[in-house]
Amino acid sequence: MPLRHRLILWCAVILFIVLTLFGTLLYGITRWTLVRVLDDTLTTTVNQAMANAAAIPMGEFSTPEELILRLPELDMFQSSAVMIQAWRIYQNGVSLSGASRNIENYTDALDPVALQQEASASEEMDDIWSATVIDGTEWRVISRPIDIWGESFVLQAAISMAAINQASRWLLIIVVIEMLIALIGTCFIGWIMASRALRRIDDITAAAASIVNTDDLKTRMPANGPNDEIGRLISVFNHMLDRIEQMFGVQQRFVADVSHELRTPLTAIRGHLDLVTRYGADPESLEALESEVSRMSRLVTDLLMLAKADYGGLPLSMTAVDLDDLVSEIYREAKILAKDRDLKVTMRDFEPVRITGDHDRLKQLMLNLVSNAIKFTPDGGEITLSLRSTPVDAVLEVSDTGVGISIEDQKHVFDRFYQSETSRARVDIGDLKANDGVGLGLSIAKWIAEVHGGHISVRSEPDHGAAFTVTIPHTAAHPRPTSLTRREQTGEWTMTR
Repeated sequence: MPLRHRLILWCAVILFIVLTLFGTLLYGITRWTLVRVLDDTLTTTVNQAMANAAAIPMGEFSTPEELILRLPELDMFQSSAVMIQAWRIYQNGVSLSGASRNIENYTDALDPVALQQEASASEEMDDIWSATVIDGTEWRVISRPIDIWGESFVLQAAISMAAINQASRWLLIIVVIEMLIALIGTCFIGWIMASRALRRIDDITAAAASIVNTDDLKTRMPANGPNDEIGRLISVFNHMLDRIEQMFGVQQRFVADVSHELRTPLTAIRGHLDLVTRYGADPESLEALESEVSRMSRLVTDLLMLAKADYGGLPLSMTAVDLDDLVSEIYREAKILAKDRDLKVTMRDFEPVRITGDHDRLKQLMLNLVSNAIKFTPDGGEITLSLRSTPVDAVLEVSDTGVGISIEDQKHVFDRFYQSETSRARVDIGDLKANDGVGLGLSIAKWIAEVHGGHISVRSEPDHGAAFTVTIPHTAAHPRPTSLTRREQTGEWTMTR
């Protein structure tokens, strides 16, 4: 069932329930009010009849054998439509002692059941209200016991409910007709409103179908309506398409880069294998084969690590890590990595600080930053490491005096496989080249920083170097006093505690 049909059906059902409850309440209250008006009329009539009735003794000499109640004229009462009977109660039965003129020829009790209850009661009872049918007409009856000169009587007064019943029937008909009109009108108006509201959803569906059928990720929904729920949905839909288009472009670039990065070592390996097959193995060919295999191995390892990180399948061993010890270790390894280059590796700030993290992953983060700095710094340049602490974070920085990064490239420098055109330019650094990589190192560094609750940032200007800063929340200051000194003879940095 279409959504608009379900909406209309639910609205109709809810409206039907509400109207039914309201109609039932209206009908019940109206009828109860009208019946109360009749009851008040009967009560007033009986009270006036008791006040104006005359008891006439019947019999010979001084001892009356019977009392007859003479009821007053009905014109004295509030309603001339009221009928009254007076019944005398005996030990073995009842007898009619009087009646109003409009019921003189009617000798049956207005309500025989209520009369019998009053007559058989051992003590005086209250008024009995009842409804009875006389000659096919429903009457409202009150039965009230009274005592005159020691004799028991029961006054019964009745008034027709024909007018109330007719009014109730007409009220019921009007309520039912109004319910039908309201339901039909609601369904019609609901259909129009639902169609207008869902027309924009139909447009979204058509746009999505167009994207699926034509692979056109540039299709966008026109946001020319009000900023309601549908308007916000269109905005989110367009934003989602922007993200999908961007991610699709990243995926295309990812596939192209991976294909390129894998094709390059495979081509080199195939060429060297041809040479080995034709002329036999030589040290240069074997060394080149080993280098290309190592490069492919690093690429596959990084891709597997990022894939595991994406779906949360990469476990971390979180322990207390003294960053000053780790930075000292990275400092020594950086000097080894740059041993064949005319590069200067220095330490600027160095403060003891401890964090909770994975030692191996943190070391990988720092090595990626240091390797990246070495790769893009020409000979004669300088690479600087620093470690300091704030009241909240440990701050690690790796800076260089290399080729730098443009403002536009800084927005994407942490994206996977991103390599700007300028960064692909070869910079002589011995056996290494500036484009000797696949653009995964900084992506891995960013992921490691974020899983430790921190973040990584870059500031740079073209031809003026770059500085990568990592901030990670620390736990406590290093418990041991630490200082870093330099040996003048060797140029090495050593720690003393």
